[in-house]
Amino acid sequence: MIRQPVVAGTFYTSNPKALRNQVETFLENALVKKVYSDILGIISPHAGYICSGQCAAYGFNAIMQKDFDMAVIIAPSHRVGGFKFSLGKYEAYNTPLGNVTVDIDTVESLLEEDGFSFIPAAHNYEHSLEVQLPFLQVVKPEARIVPIIFGNQSAENSAFLADKLANYFRDRLKGTVFIVSSDLSHYHDSIRAQEMDGKLAGLVEKSNIRELVSLLQQRDIEACGYGGILTLLYMAEKLHYDKIENLEYTHSGNVTYDYSQVVGYLSTAIYR
Repeated sequence: MIRQPVVAGTFYTSNPKALRNQVETFLENALVKKVYSDILGIISPHAGYICSGQCAAYGFNAIMQKDFDMAVIIAPSHRVGGFKFSLGKYEAYNTPLGNVTVDIDTVESLLEEDGFSFIPAAHNYEHSLEVQLPFLQVVKPEARIVPIIFGNQSAENSAFLADKLANYFRDRLKGTVFIVSSDLSHYHDSIRAQEMDGKLAGLVEKSNIRELVSLLQQRDIEACGYGGILTLLYMAEKLHYDKIENLEYTHSGNVTYDYSQVVGYLSTAIYR
């Protein structure tokens, strides 16, 4: 069973050659200053490539420096609720660049744990995980994936997921990266968006989880994939990854020139 792409031709081009060229150009233009050989994971945006692709390239350039063969992708559900974590129990995910193999043994093993299920409807039309795949195919074409759609996002569920993943992957971190898919504030004017997103980015770099949760609950900051962001920060604490660096921030207004309602994008690396 292969999961077919649903946003090829909208969020990114469906032409394989043009898609590869676009991703490679984004990567060439994303200058990463450090070597991230021992990187736990990244936060990566998931909008249309025209708006967020260049920002996403910074994170993928960072993980490209690591010799990994498995990517655990944590992406929020935009359409389906009523569950905690849905694992994509597919043979592969297809994109215009070909198939990305699912590590089915890991998926089936995790499905035996409480809180994990396979809900096809959560994957069928979800873009937040899919848009990460062409970047992954360019930087590590041989990598297998563990696709996780985060349903009911909360600090409690994030801590639960972090504990499960940290315990499961503790002995195989050398060959594994975690990709958290999230955009930031939605549809505020650019001044307000940059204020909100700046707060969130600063708290992420400080790993100030308590304040992050507080401001998210108060709606002073926004991130549609905040559950995955918190999960990665909790994992970093558990696994002793003590360095966090925001690599790039932008918003849609910098591309559309409409500054009245923008969406924020952040690329972040967690490493040691």
